[in-house]
Amino acid sequence: MSRLPFANEGSEGSEGSEGSEGSEGSEGSEGSEGSSVSGIGAYAGRRISPLLANALITNHGELTRSYWGGIPNPNTVPGALTHIEAMNRWSRRVRAQLYTFELIKGLSFATTNANATLSGPGWAGAVVVNPPYETAANLPGALQHVVDMATLRSDRLAEILTQINVPYSFFASLLNLQPGRHRHTYELMSTALILSGVAVMQFKHHFRVPRPADRSPLIQPMIQTPNHGAYPAGHPCQGYILSRVLQALVGNVVLGAELPTQLDRLADRVGENRVVAGVHYAADITAGAQLGRDLAVRFLALANTGNAPTTALEWLWAAAAAEW
Repeated sequence: MSRLPFANEGSEGSEGSEGSEGSEGSEGSEGSEGSSVSGIGAYAGRRISPLLANALITNHGELTRSYWGGIPNPNTVPGALTHIEAMNRWSRRVRAQLYTFELIKGLSFATTNANATLSGPGWAGAVVVNPPYETAANLPGALQHVVDMATLRSDRLAEILTQINVPYSFFASLLNLQPGRHRHTYELMSTALILSGVAVMQFKHHFRVPRPADRSPLIQPMIQTPNHGAYPAGHPCQGYILSRVLQALVGNVVLGAELPTQLDRLADRVGENRVVAGVHYAADITAGAQLGRDLAVRFLALANTGNAPTTALEWLWAAAAAEW
């Protein structure tokens, strides 16, 4: 599975965070002013500038020296910001922390000899059964399938390499996403991946399944094997939670009735490419895809309530929906 947005969230500097804090330092500036010693980036602390700090000190002294006897007209009106005002004002990194808290609140993880279940209030939960290939009888066939799929590596090379990280560009191509028009849609996508990342890692840690290349030198994966378990696969989990959330957000009107099928096909293709690359078994993909669909139910129940926004997730959904 790729590095997930929440792991370096707000995934700043990536496509999914266009319009986010990673670029705020240069907003409203000309050329590279935002990253210079006198620009907004220096003022925000992203670029250390004693020169700017000293200039602000002397400037403050000259502008305010006639008011040293007191502040004559301060704003003394009490009252907190409204929920909407606050969400519009908070940085994307802060909003991501609010989303994370709401997404994982009340979740519980339970296991039996046959499966593991993630559940929460008002949600039936996601169930992942034990990996079917983890038996002496089934493992040789599962490994042989990975070897057989390697014949597609030349054909899928560009896709595999560009999908190591979250494949925002592939979804952007289907939806004609543009950072200026759809910045909250991107934020919604990266937020959905917070839930998929937390959940899939919990299941991976429970099952602790070695990767194909851990079993045989004939696998020879074409990309480095990720340093976490194989089952269930993270990429199809990401793909399907994004597919179902975007289907609910955009609907069939704006882009046409083909959108749901195309989104699901993309999720399937991204997942299959991980088998071709040699880092997953086929059953990893099937389990990851179902987990993504199950997690989408929870995400939509929390975000797409139809109510006036009173939570961070409801605010984000309303902001993203307004872009369509």
